Amino acid sequence: MNATHMQERCPGIIHIGKSRLDGFRLVFDYHADIIPEAGCSVHGGLWQITNNHERALDNYEGYPSYYDKHYEGDLMFYRMIDASIDREPPARWYLQMVVEGYRYFGLTQEDFEESLGVKQLGLTQADLEKSLDVSMDELNQMFSDPIPTYINK
Repeated sequence: MNATHMQERCPGIIHIGKSRLDGFRLVFDYHADIIPEAGCSVHGGLWQITNNHERALDNYEGYPSYYDKHYEGDLMFYRMIDASIDREPPARWYLQMVVEGYRYFGLTQEDFEESLGVKQLGLTQADLEKSLDVSMDELNQMFSDPIPTYINK
């Protein structure tokens, strides 16, 4: 979802806007993944891609050995082959990149926490901090820092 990385991988890619995928939640096993979870929703960004973009993304995402492709209507998204629930927290730089992607699409910290299933699953602040390996203060800071100029739309 990170705009800078998407432009590097897929020159000319078009950002469409934000979307919500119901019936899934965001988890981390070092990298981001989404897993089926009734009552949850993942917020994310939509890109219009060409066949060349899809091939570049397949290569980057390690398709078909690390991530697999899934479809919901007209949406295509990647999911880890060995889906898990928060086995390994993301590196701080990676989490920052995910947060920048959320912000690029106009998504909020509340959208991010909903994607993680915080309220839906009754996760505590301690659960959230453990799964992300950052304090709530650090997460709040990531969402409130000025948006870097390199991710301007």
